[in-house]
Amino acid sequence: MKFFERFIIVCLLSLFNVNFVFSENLNSDLRYYHKIKLPYSSNKLKKYYYWGEYGLYLSPNVPFPLRFTNKEFSFKPKLFEYLTKTTFYFPHCYFYYKDILYKGIIQMAIGENDEKVFTFQLYSYDNNGNLLDTILLYKIKNGEISYWNDFVIKPDGKILIKQHQQQNLFEPDENPKDKKVYTTENKYQMSSSGIFNTIKD
Repeated sequence: MKFFERFIIVCLLSLFNVNFVFSENLNSDLRYYHKIKLPYSSNKLKKYYYWGEYGLYLSPNVPFPLRFTNKEFSFKPKLFEYLTKTTFYFPHCYFYYKDILYKGIIQMAIGENDEKVFTFQLYSYDNNGNLLDTILLYKIKNGEISYWNDFVIKPDGKILIKQHQQQNLFEPDENPKDKKVYTTENKYQMSSSGIFNTIKD
């Protein structure tokens, strides 16, 4: 009887260890990210880039870059218009919402005319590490037209995004002081399925 009890205990311990190792390997790359608590806003990203003589640059304090998986690279984020991914990204932060893992990454994407665009993208994963959805929350670029975003991820899973653009070229008879900033708003809800659902007013 004692032998049978020991056998059961050993089997249970082995099963627990396998599950633990599997879970650890599944999220092993989380060691490159820092865990955050919501709310989280775009204000936290401004220290990761700066403007130099020849345009936009990443700050020296960004983490070591990682390479996308094939699925991550081929999965186009929502709101990612007129941009092209590069194969590398910089891991930034992670959090859980309704048992879904969310990873935030920093990437210098490629815009029109091959200009650099600083971006922050959010990816969602299920318990097995499968990619569920992704969305572009933040971008900043300069040129003939400047583009930049503001966003906040709220504790209730709502994401509020304001997209701004401003014309930088003017006709001789136009006053640069009269330039206007055009803003559009987007609202999303992080769902229990990991999909970023549009919220309609």
